[in-house]
Amino acid sequence: MNDKWLYQVRIRVNSDVSNNLRTNKPNETAEQIVAIAKRHGTRPVCTYDAFCDYCSEAEANGIEKYSLYDWTKQTIENQEKKEKHIKSFAFYKDNDQIYEKTLAVALHGDLLPLKKNGAIEELALIDSNPKNNPQPPSKK
Repeated sequence: MNDKWLYQVRIRVNSDVSNNLRTNKPNETAEQIVAIAKRHGTRPVCTYDAFCDYCSEAEANGIEKYSLYDWTKQTIENQEKKEKHIKSFAFYKDNDQIYEKTLAVALHGDLLPLKKNGAIEELALIDSNPKNNPQPPSKK
C-alpha cells in the first residue's frame, strides 16, 4: 500500500470487560479480544494505564522532558475522564502505538463482529493524519 499514514485500532468496552482485560481474568469477551489481538501480533493496552505509565516515566525522568505531562496528569486525576479512559483500549504492536494500514484494517475487521454483537461498545480505526485527529494541547 502507498499510504503515508500509520494507523491504530481502538475499542471501548464495558466496565466488566475492561476489568477482565486489565487484570487478565477469564471472560468470554476479554478472551476473544485477546485472541484476536494475538492473531495479529498486537495486544490491547488500557488508555488509562498507558497515561499512568507515561506520568510515572515523566516523574522518574524529569517532567520538563514530557510535553504532555500536565495534560495527562490532569486527565488521570479527573474521575470522569478516568472512568472514560479506563474502558478504552488501543492495540499496540510490540511497543508501537501506530502501525501499517494493512495490519490495522485486518485487526479492525476481525474485531467488527464483536462490535456488531455488542461485546465492544465502540470500535475505531484511527490514522495518524493530523487533519483527522485532535492535536495535543499546546503548552502555555
